[in-house]
Amino acid sequence: MARLGDICTFQSGGTPAKNDSSFFGGEIPWITTVALNGGIICEADAVDWITKKAIEHSAAKIVPAHSIMVGTRVGVGKVAINDVPMSTSQDIISLLNIDEMVWDKTYLCKVILSKNSYLSSQARGATIKGIKIDTLAMLEIPDLPIKEQKRISAMLDRVSDLISLRKQQLAKLDELVKARFVELFGDININDKNWDTKPLGELCTIVRGGSPRPIEQFLGGDVPWIKIGDATDGDSVYLNSTKEHIIQEGVKKSRLVKAGSLIFANCGVSLGFARIITFDGCIHDGWLAMEDIDKRIDKVFLLQALNQMTEHFRAIAPAGTQPNLNTSIMKTFKQIIPPLELQREYIEFCEQTDKSKLSIQQSVDKLEILKKSLMQKFFG
Repeated sequence: MARLGDICTFQSGGTPAKNDSSFFGGEIPWITTVALNGGIICEADAVDWITKKAIEHSAAKIVPAHSIMVGTRVGVGKVAINDVPMSTSQDIISLLNIDEMVWDKTYLCKVILSKNSYLSSQARGATIKGIKIDTLAMLEIPDLPIKEQKRISAMLDRVSDLISLRKQQLAKLDELVKARFVELFGDININDKNWDTKPLGELCTIVRGGSPRPIEQFLGGDVPWIKIGDATDGDSVYLNSTKEHIIQEGVKKSRLVKAGSLIFANCGVSLGFARIITFDGCIHDGWLAMEDIDKRIDKVFLLQALNQMTEHFRAIAPAGTQPNLNTSIMKTFKQIIPPLELQREYIEFCEQTDKSKLSIQQSVDKLEILKKSLMQKFFG
């Protein structure tokens, strides 16, 4: 093993004073930990550009091209290698003067990434926790011949590339589902295929959830307590279980909805997120529930249609600290009513696509496990 402090020298970054306009608008790319992507970063990753004056008269410094950058506060343990000279914020330490005849820089990046949990555990501070140069300097690196370092890096890169390709496939399938919806039903924002419409409130019963507070006093019962996090696990249509349950006293302060109901997140970053529940359970006030859905609308189609309208719902939500849809808005929403045969044709297409997505996701999961096991094998 070799200590990182014996392999390189360290240079701390610096942030020019924002109130001095002469420090900004220059030709030197300046980055923060947001840009540290585990690979190569370029000029396009810069969050700002600073001047030579900023280098001469502030804490900012030039980092030579092909240096390793490590996040030390926000984004502890994140790494990247810059392909051009740059300057960095004070949350980044750069590793300089590495002997490239002895050490492969991509290998060093991967070792540092593998120590992310350890580095995070060493972070200290009252408001924003961070690590110091001393912590990085003591980091132990497996001292292998450079040919072996390159072999390990290449192997891990191949696994990472496969994971990236599989995730791209998943994204393309999501795009395909949306494209098929538009092909069959048109742009439902403007109903350009002139389907019959009805206010959603006439096609189902819409109710809002309720939250017993503080929730900790009502946990531990046998009634499912449905949270957004529960719905993000599993498939993209049905919610089959919850991690937490509440007592009967909590039910009185919440909203118990029936199995088969469609629940719809009505606020915040999750607005527009929908699932069909397969059990009776309680929803908090971040959910709307749609029950007793009209037989002219297949509930799976309704879920998919609502998902297509997420951006529309965000646009019409009342202004505030975060978007929030109330029952009145949803009741007046004009829902299209295409023929049931067409709705079910789309649902069947989605089901086939979901099978493909499941297979790809299983492949991603296996590759993630493989990558983790290889990192453990090579770096401990």
